[in-house]
Amino acid sequence: MPESTPAKPLEANGIYLCPVCRHGQIAPMVLMDTYACNFCRHILSLDFVHQTARLEDSAMAFRWQWTGTNWRSLNTPPASLTYTAIILAVLLVTLPPALIWLGYQLFPPLSSDPRAYWFPRFWVALTFFAHALIVLRVFAGLLPTPFWRLPLRQRSL
Repeated sequence: MPESTPAKPLEANGIYLCPVCRHGQIAPMVLMDTYACNFCRHILSLDFVHQTARLEDSAMAFRWQWTGTNWRSLNTPPASLTYTAIILAVLLVTLPPALIWLGYQLFPPLSSDPRAYWFPRFWVALTFFAHALIVLRVFAGLLPTPFWRLPLRQRSL
């Protein structure tokens, strides 16, 4: 059975796994009271009293707490903000295509040719997928690191 690494407190001269990308290591920046990751280049400030790290180069306030062996996320959005964002996202994805579909139903094409009916349906589908892509991009921007760079598993030092 392999020996587990002992828990150690967060120290100023220690080497730690980056809490943002979980690939690189954070190291002190020269002439500054901040730390930077050598992989994702994010800037972090460490609070040694509370054993926490805070992401400084983002508009969102992302924080993690050092457990002695790895980082634990302290990032919990307020429930009202989460529900509001989900409701607005559902409205943004469903309302514009629904309005286009309603216009198609109220004012069908004047031509009796069946080929004239493909464009309104195509436009409804295109509107739906374009708005869904916008919503996914906005929610992906709320992550501290892009989802395509998230590791499959966490590693600890």
